[in-house]
Amino acid sequence: MSRFTPPLAAGMLGLVLIAGAACSDSPASTASSETQAPATTSNAAAQPTRQTSVSQSTNELSTADLVKLAEPSVVRIETNSGVGTGFVVGEDGHILTNFHVVEGSAGRVASTIRVTMSDGAVLPATVVGTDSRTDLAVLKIDRTGLKALKFADLDNVLIGQDVVAIGYALDLQQGEGPSHSVTRGIVSQKNRVINEGAQAQIYGAVQTDAAINHGNSGGPLLNLFGEVVGINTALAPDGSGGTASGIGFAVGSDVAKAVYEQILANGRVNRGFLGIGSFEALRPAKAKELNIPESQGGLVVGSVTATGPVGAAGLKAGDVIIRLGNTEVASENDLMVALIKNSAGQTVPLEYYRDGKKATIQVTLGTPTN
Repeated sequence: MSRFTPPLAAGMLGLVLIAGAACSDSPASTASSETQAPATTSNAAAQPTRQTSVSQSTNELSTADLVKLAEPSVVRIETNSGVGTGFVVGEDGHILTNFHVVEGSAGRVASTIRVTMSDGAVLPATVVGTDSRTDLAVLKIDRTGLKALKFADLDNVLIGQDVVAIGYALDLQQGEGPSHSVTRGIVSQKNRVINEGAQAQIYGAVQTDAAINHGNSGGPLLNLFGEVVGINTALAPDGSGGTASGIGFAVGSDVAKAVYEQILANGRVNRGFLGIGSFEALRPAKAKELNIPESQGGLVVGSVTATGPVGAAGLKAGDVIIRLGNTEVASENDLMVALIKNSAGQTVPLEYYRDGKKATIQVTLGTPTN
């Protein structure tokens, strides 16, 4: 699988462009001293506070009304290595972004993180927790009463549905000063995999053709109901060292919400491990072949590590997983969420089909090895 490129911070455009969405160091096209300078309160204050009330005549908002609704929650994140985007997920000052936006050297968080709000205020941020496996980080600023964005339920997100990306693409600062950019597209597909190497293969990702560039990393991909469908994270490689046009990826909202809740509760994600070598989604034709109801969702197990958690519990290649713990598993997205919600060392029921019959085993989840 080709490795994806994160949209990196402005000024880091020489780095690999396909494993994360977009932080932005100062881009060459706008390499003025003003663009390269770190954010300051006077610079950021040039962006006025805008009206946030929305006139809604249909179930879906217009793009303009969506921007009015969401922009108070979208923030600019600057570190000593570049600029990216984040958004408010807690009224008490919690912000969600990509880990690679706030990553410093040797996989550690950057020494300095500053957040610019939509009203121009520049505030220091601390890191509550990170999860490199999903390329996510939760920050905290000293401000309350903020407008938090809500997560969409990916089961209700349709392929072809309109979406809008908001973020600090290329950290453009001409005119009124640092300000976000808005792009629009559709959900091109769901349940993709963002391949960022051994430490981060992010399942359940959302593919979109909404333009994503350096600086967009960590920003929200929104449906027209104002809900976060995903966190803009990666650009697809085109096979020749560049990036494919109109193929961007966002960490899916279900995974992002589960990671956020775990970090908020525990400061980290202690995800479980099953010991499955490969799997594929159960399609109607395969379900019919296996004597399973064609409407049944699930994951067909390709291979199992005999000494791993599910192997030791009796699961075999060819079995179809349909539930783990309290989470129904109809896709790899569901499985990732279930493993985030159920911790290593925890014993949970796993429901599956074998030879057309349902069965349940108890699995003690292991710890990922890398």
